[in-house]
Amino acid sequence: MSELNEDQLKEIATQLSHPNGQEGIEMGNRMNRTNIPMTLDTLELLNLQDQEVLLELGHGNCGHLSKILKIAQVAYYGLDISETMRDEATKLNEALFNDHQISFSLYDGEKIPFEDQLFDKVMTVNTLYFWKKPTELLNEIYRVLKPGGKCLITFAQKDFMEKLPFVKHRFKLYDHQKVKELVDATPFRILQTDERSDKTEVKSGGMMERHYSIVTLEK
Repeated sequence: MSELNEDQLKEIATQLSHPNGQEGIEMGNRMNRTNIPMTLDTLELLNLQDQEVLLELGHGNCGHLSKILKIAQVAYYGLDISETMRDEATKLNEALFNDHQISFSLYDGEKIPFEDQLFDKVMTVNTLYFWKKPTELLNEIYRVLKPGGKCLITFAQKDFMEKLPFVKHRFKLYDHQKVKELVDATPFRILQTDERSDKTEVKSGGMMERHYSIVTLEK
């Protein structure tokens, strides 16, 4: 990606953090493709059960929803800051609405527009870097979780992310210590931290080894 100039790198960062318009649709397709290994690992650890209520923050185009619903008959609620992604997710999953309880909504990335103790589980993949007020958002997640509920936060490790030239724009990078400090400022407790790695495509067309973690929090 060294051939990209600063304006192009800023645009990539902008579309990753808040996909918009036709470029946002294309970025959503790309993100769904590259995030799938992380999403599937998250779902494995989430251990969904029938009749549970699931919230996903930053669902993107939600090309993975059918995979979620094959695991368990859950009520799925998705929140995203991008109107483009909300609309794409609704369109791509139109066939699932008749037989499943599904909701896609917009939010401001800070306040979760749902009642207290509504959700059994919360998941979010590759959104942590963009949280404007991470402590406050984590407290919001805690509020909407049922007692004993779990929140899984999946993120690529700082040592991998630092190799991507666009992350100097809009991204806040995390490692295990940073996440622990964040969680310690909230009522959550860290139940477990799973470390994974895979090979992922980069915009230049090559492949890189990606190190990522899935942190399980419990209310």
